[in-house]
Amino acid sequence: MDFVRTVDPVQEPVTVNDAKLHCRALIDVNDEDSIINTYIRAARELGEGRTGRGWYTQTWKATASGFADEMPLQMAGPLQSVTSVKYYDSDGALQTLSSSNYTVDTVSTPGRVCLAPGYTWPSLQADRRSWRVEIIYVVGQTSVAAIPSAFKVGTLLMVDHLYENRSVVQVGVGIGAVELPLTVSAFWGDQVYWAPPVCA
Repeated sequence: MDFVRTVDPVQEPVTVNDAKLHCRALIDVNDEDSIINTYIRAARELGEGRTGRGWYTQTWKATASGFADEMPLQMAGPLQSVTSVKYYDSDGALQTLSSSNYTVDTVSTPGRVCLAPGYTWPSLQADRRSWRVEIIYVVGQTSVAAIPSAFKVGTLLMVDHLYENRSVVQVGVGIGAVELPLTVSAFWGDQVYWAPPVCA
């Protein structure tokens, strides 16, 4: 299965003012708000990648070559909902699968789509070379307040790192050039391990 984010979150886990306070930047100076906001977004994207979770409401699309009885969805920690399941039928027409054919598991981490009891998956276009199944789903917390504090602190630490060190190396007297260590692993350690389903 392949995955891509189609709708970004509309809020970040921390605000620009939060980051300024953490970085000890002057709150009444707004000259660097744009770059700080970029650092926040970059830190959040890195944190989401490290944890395997979408932190705040965002939409993803999964594509697969076929169906599996259980289809765990990447970044779905938590999974809010499944918008649609589509497939190319045996005649090559794109169809939307009835929601009665599958169940949505929002309790497991990651969330998943499962074949409903008593149902079978529909036949797919046999000679289609690209994806034959598409799942649109929404992940993440529904409020910024619900994002784990550790994720927020890790974001602030990364923003501070980027703000103070605007290069990938540090050059100093007697130390040469060394890569700066990133100290957020402990805060982003709550990882979701996703195993791809075996699709028919």
